[in-house]
Amino acid sequence: MKKIVMGGVLLLISLTGFNQKIQVLMVTGGHDFDREAFAELFDSMEQIAWEELAQPKANQVMLENGLEKYDVLVFYDMFQEISKNEQIAFLQLLEKGKPMLFLHHALVSYQAWDEFQNILGGRYYDSKRYTKTPANGFSTYLHDTDISVQLLASAHPITAGLTDFSLFDEVYGNTWVSSEVTPLLGTNHPESAQIIGWEHTYRSSRIIYIQPGHGKSSYENPNYRKLLLNALLYLAN
Repeated sequence: MKKIVMGGVLLLISLTGFNQKIQVLMVTGGHDFDREAFAELFDSMEQIAWEELAQPKANQVMLENGLEKYDVLVFYDMFQEISKNEQIAFLQLLEKGKPMLFLHHALVSYQAWDEFQNILGGRYYDSKRYTKTPANGFSTYLHDTDISVQLLASAHPITAGLTDFSLFDEVYGNTWVSSEVTPLLGTNHPESAQIIGWEHTYRSSRIIYIQPGHGKSSYENPNYRKLLLNALLYLAN
């Protein structure tokens, strides 16, 4: 009887783990966005449970090791202030292998922290915040434009179930993308960088960056929703 009971308990634990939702932290701050539509995007994903921390609170909690409980960290911030201790805490998370998904304007974060571009695998050179003069000039942006999104790695788990699609979004031009990333998404938009999504590894962490995601038109697009859900499932496994 004990063996049967123990087996039942073990089976229950296994099934509970199988059905457990991915715990996601959404880091925001430093840039306005349609909060209601953005929340609905993540609420629509039944496989995840998510919470939001706006900067500077997220960095403060990181100092207290409070971000380690999450399966995936999603950055939708465009924050600039980060202390030396917060930088160390950020790097420690990466050393431990914490998966991270960076979206859209997160590429513009931490303009004064040079190591951030190595973490993310790219950089937007902001003429208002970046204090040096880039060799190829500052980056650009264009709001409210039609974007043709091309899958550059159709066999990758993040692009599974997708074909090339279109978005009405914002593009970034003249950005820097590391030669060490694995390109996932591209576009032929004349005002955009050619690579608009990639996978990167920094220390022990898997990093994904997806450039589209400015507003409601993308949040509600089924292809964009599928792309983000794929990314979260991939990073959590």
